[in-house]
Amino acid sequence: MNDTGPAAVDMQALVALGEALDRLGAGGVRGCVEVGFLARAFPQRAVWRQGDGVWWIAVRAAGSMPPCPEAPMVWVRAETAAGLAGRMRAADSGLSPGWGL
Repeated sequence: MNDTGPAAVDMQALVALGEALDRLGAGGVRGCVEVGFLARAFPQRAVWRQGDGVWWIAVRAAGSMPPCPEAPMVWVRAETAAGLAGRMRAADSGLSPGWGL
């Protein structure tokens, strides 16, 4: 399967950006830049990196209501920011269109 749609381009850009920052010796800023990239690409989600740096995690309300204790939530996690972007897109595509996407 050759995925050349917007999701593939976004993930490719994220991977390339991270690799460039590492080559420049700016690995410490990489996480901040990746969070910014993901926040812009997925404004409806809260995105963070777990304290030990192993997992990227994202959450969003599954419905059209704002996040609250009663709202069902969609959680995804991955080992890389690019992996998280792919899982967020996959999770969003599995929600019905009537759920405020």
